[in-house]
Amino acid sequence: MLIAIPSKGKAGAVKSQKLLRASVLYVPQLEVAAYEAAGGKNVVGVPDNVRGITATRNWILRNCGDPRVVMVDDDLKNQGFVKLFAWEARHKKLTETDWLSEFTKLFEITEALKYRIWGVSTESAPRSVYPYRPFLWKSYITASCMGIVNDGRTFFDESFRVKEDYELNLRCIKEDGGIVAARYLYWENAHWTTEGGCKDYRTQAMERDAIKRLQRMYPGMLRVTKRANSEFCIQIEN
Repeated sequence: MLIAIPSKGKAGAVKSQKLLRASVLYVPQLEVAAYEAAGGKNVVGVPDNVRGITATRNWILRNCGDPRVVMVDDDLKNQGFVKLFAWEARHKKLTETDWLSEFTKLFEITEALKYRIWGVSTESAPRSVYPYRPFLWKSYITASCMGIVNDGRTFFDESFRVKEDYELNLRCIKEDGGIVAARYLYWENAHWTTEGGCKDYRTQAMERDAIKRLQRMYPGMLRVTKRANSEFCIQIEN
């Protein structure tokens, strides 16, 4: 099992590898020396002609040689699970050993169901983590923490510069009948508060156009919802 952390422009600021020490950092070839000098471990250079996060993820899948790949974003903010005590929510953190064990279990469940991808919640709010309903089969998962059965046919659509993970969700649900959305764990990131990475090129127009494309490609399978921190949330219909 490979744990891959794509990163760009964040030498010395990759928080995810501090927890997942066995992970591999995939960075632009020109930035390898900077990441290693800043303490990055297991740093692999991605060719300079591979541009953008979608193409980078596909390059990792095509070149890593591992049948099980976990994609994890580099800007970890919080992680763990929520345990309820008489209606009081308490957050519990996981160790690297815990996460490796959970990743392995999630791959086993995914493969047993003949699905191809799994993911965990990307929010730490108790309302988004369901300890009493740990799995959803027709929901959404993001590439912030996503497991992919690397079967040679499961890749991100590179025509999407954003929302590429949602497109993969919808495609797998349509073709396979479902995905594994593990809602008993969460892996929360700080996408919009750290420099570098996707923040450098994401725009509102880009997000809006991607959602419209998804609605055309997968009619009746999704709807747009607005939340306090984002107007570009997508909900997949069951």
